[in-house]
Amino acid sequence: MGLREPSEREICDLRLRVRPYLSDGRYAHTLSVEGECAYMAGILMPEHERSLRAAALLHDIAKKQTYEKQLNYIRNCDIVNMTVKDGKVIEEVAHAPAGAAMVISDFPEFASPDIVSAVRYHTTGRAGMTVFEAIVFLADYIEPTRKYAECRALFSRVHETLPDGGIRALRSALIECIENTLRHISGTPDGDTLEALYSLRRGDEMPLTIE
Repeated sequence: MGLREPSEREICDLRLRVRPYLSDGRYAHTLSVEGECAYMAGILMPEHERSLRAAALLHDIAKKQTYEKQLNYIRNCDIVNMTVKDGKVIEEVAHAPAGAAMVISDFPEFASPDIVSAVRYHTTGRAGMTVFEAIVFLADYIEPTRKYAECRALFSRVHETLPDGGIRALRSALIECIENTLRHISGTPDGDTLEALYSLRRGDEMPLTIE
């Protein structure tokens, strides 16, 4: 069954509903990710633009929660918990699976498999990412409020290459994004991130949405 696209009214309402979950800076970031998702969706999958915008608006809803509360959300959600290796979550990325659990509990009308998975993997990626997931993952890294030089450079490159390069340009940008991220990680990287990089380098297929 395909994605049920939310209406524009639902997206506008969602923009208001997520506001209490986010700090001022995080809300500005979230709106910027929404805009970047809309841009990439217009090129790669315009039929799912509003679903991608919904995923963007929901991607950081667990960010303000304490680590313990994030873990509680993960433990109490069977769908998300199955994806957590050995019951452990790196603290810096725990808001992502916790956010997926919160989408299911607090925003069930938006809890399609694609949106839940995009929120779940927006910090780490995963092997065999869909285009839907990849757009949210990349938008989170390159959105215009990011000040790091590498983010700004990749933003420019994506806007230059995506219109003509399509999925090939998306794959190249994802590889660069993950390689940049891994260079700045202290300690052991999340296994999903490494698997995502290996999968992209192998040229594994990227389906549009979860099949």
